[in-house]
Amino acid sequence: MSKLFKTLSAQALVSRLMLLFVMSITLVLSACDKEEDEPTAEQPKTIAEIAQETSELSTLVAALEEANLLGTLQGEGSFTVFAPTNNAFNAFLEANGLTAEELLANPDLGDILLYHVLGVEVNAAGLVTGTRATLLEDASIAITRDGAAVILNGSIRVSQADIEASNGIIHIIDGVLDPSVDVEEPELPNLVDAATQAGLTTLLAAVEAADLGSTLLEAEALTVFAPTNDAFAALLEAYNVDDLTKLVTELGGLEQLSTVLGFHVVPAVAFSTDLADGAQTFNTLAGQEITVTKTNSGVTVTDAQGTVYSVSAADVAISNGVVHVIDGVLVPSLSYPTVVEAAEAAGLSVLLEAVTAADLGATLLDAEAITVFAPTNEAFTTLLEDFGAANLNELVEALGGLDKLSTVLSYHVVPTVAFSHDLTDGMTVETLAGQILTINLSGDNVTLTDVSGNTFSVTTANVVIGNGVVHVIDGVLIPELEEPAPNLVDAATAAGLTTLLDAVTAADLGSTLLEAEAITVFAPTNEAFGNLLTALNASTLDELVIRIGGLEKLVSVLGFHVVPAVAFSTDLAEGAQEFTTLNGQVLTVTKTGSAVTVTDAAGSVYNVSTADVEIANGVVHVIDGVVVPDLELPTVVEAAESAGLTTLLAAVTEANLGSTLLDAEAITVFAPSNAAFDELLARFEATNLDELVTAIGGVANLEKVLGFHVVPSVAFSFNLTDDMTVETLAGETLTINVSGDAVTVTDSEGTVHTVTTANVAIANGVVHVIDGVLVPSL
Repeated sequence: MSKLFKTLSAQALVSRLMLLFVMSITLVLSACDKEEDEPTAEQPKTIAEIAQETSELSTLVAALEEANLLGTLQGEGSFTVFAPTNNAFNAFLEANGLTAEELLANPDLGDILLYHVLGVEVNAAGLVTGTRATLLEDASIAITRDGAAVILNGSIRVSQADIEASNGIIHIIDGVLDPSVDVEEPELPNLVDAATQAGLTTLLAAVEAADLGSTLLEAEALTVFAPTNDAFAALLEAYNVDDLTKLVTELGGLEQLSTVLGFHVVPAVAFSTDLADGAQTFNTLAGQEITVTKTNSGVTVTDAQGTVYSVSAADVAISNGVVHVIDGVLVPSLSYPTVVEAAEAAGLSVLLEAVTAADLGATLLDAEAITVFAPTNEAFTTLLEDFGAANLNELVEALGGLDKLSTVLSYHVVPTVAFSHDLTDGMTVETLAGQILTINLSGDNVTLTDVSGNTFSVTTANVVIGNGVVHVIDGVLIPELEEPAPNLVDAATAAGLTTLLDAVTAADLGSTLLEAEAITVFAPTNEAFGNLLTALNASTLDELVIRIGGLEKLVSVLGFHVVPAVAFSTDLAEGAQEFTTLNGQVLTVTKTGSAVTVTDAAGSVYNVSTADVEIANGVVHVIDGVVVPDLELPTVVEAAESAGLTTLLAAVTEANLGSTLLDAEAITVFAPSNAAFDELLARFEATNLDELVTAIGGVANLEKVLGFHVVPSVAFSFNLTDDMTVETLAGETLTINVSGDAVTVTDSEGTVHTVTTANVAIANGVVHVIDGVLVPSL
């Protein structure tokens, strides 16, 4: 130190500095007197203002005034001031034998004061063992941390730390730092020691939990952005947990914690003075980038979520790099499996198969937040045994369909995130199925009880997924399940629709209807079928089948009652609407208020007497009539052509009877075969139809012969009785005889002919093929 420092006494120096201090206070008070008396909000105070108001720093204030440095600490910036007390200055002057005049006159006064100021704000946590550059060029102070004690340059202690100011921070010290004294640099602490000295206990606990200590200590070069305890506390609060162990669970395990911590470490050394102005990115040990931004206001760090945190204590030198203390925990991009991926990884193949069958995948993947209690394969095996099922398809059938499977699976999903530490003993939770699960805890054991009282255990807890958490359980939880809807046959049986069931059986439509994906059935009552039998002059279902043209036509009739979609009465619009049925024809359904009617192809209208009987694959509406489609029966000419009755057709054409037969309202035709006409030709010694016409006396007699084969009403074989007589279009009667299933017809000559093919239904009646030509009186 310069010898000029030895000319002032300590007492004179103090007196001079006190005078300057009083003058400065007077100037401040004078300025205040000129301000209006209106109340103003108290503004944060600068370092200079705080020093001026602190009586034990009056000597420091006076020295700053003398060196023209008080204005610097009054202005903008981010400073750390090590502020010697008045007693410290007294001891310094006495130790150096100085007078006040010598000190104030020495040009090195400013250097001494600048040696007490850092160009960055460093709180007590950042005052760890190492060196810190001061505002005095090429001059650093040595910091030694001994527990909570901070010692500067080997002997001067911080007696009061962390006095916050608008432009920095003040640490009061018990001595004056002398830049002329050579200072031995302390050995730099390692990261763990530095964090310990800074009181970063949560960070240390996290590093230990993630087993990263050796990695960080043995790294060649690193920069650590070290969150404070308060920063970790804020993260715990954000995750709604109260300790590090629970935080690790919610992050997804120690591997994810390691990623988070690695995101705070850059594998290179970057002091704040090494940073360029503005934003720059650094790759971290987590393999992801952080953005570090340097401005006049300080340094900030931005994480993967876009959250910005500030460096509260920069440039803490450590043995293999530097630490910057920050006020938040940087969160990287954390990758989590979906619920499907988690189930695959856990080998829950049956659960996945069930979710696919119930088409619940999208529901689970798209949910905002879920907790899934996931049964093991063994749990599903036990359930199959309980239901007597050999596979998932049989289980679905036993449960009552896919909708019931969906209810069972939904009963395992809670629409919130609940880790094991969020659960409490005896708590109840509502599931996606709308039913309650009861949870019980005993130590670390978690059990779930379903509505039937079955209790199962969580075997693997806290598998984090992208939208929640999975807990694997050793049983399948069963909710309350409504009785499965009956199938069509069971519903018809319960409703007493025996004739409909007989008709379905006769038409072999059972499997078609039971296996259909979706159907609406308009089901005629027994009385409705009775009315149809009466209308068609039939007494049994077999006769009805014959009357309408055979089983193929019965299939068409029944198909006309079935719409291949599900339509409850509530699904119907007001008024008339058309539905295409299984037989391809359109049925008209009309809704008027609560009443529903059905109109068939003939325009007949029937009422729905019982609506909305739910069945497994649709719905049944019971109706009071049989809806009849267009049966598309052949004409008499088409039927004759199909039977190969060419001679009969030629004779009808010759006699010009085609229109008469086609236009008749109702007819029964006894149609002779070609062989029958051949016998008639031989009888009249004719070789062809023309010769036959001549032999019997002309076309008029041919017309009478043909008319003798036509009865102007409909008479199927079951309408005929033994010895009955029927009048023909020829005006003469035929005699019918019945013996068992055999039917014969006797003409006016007493010749008997047999019906060889009965009951060929035609559009306006019926044809019976016979083995002879009936001859009237000519």
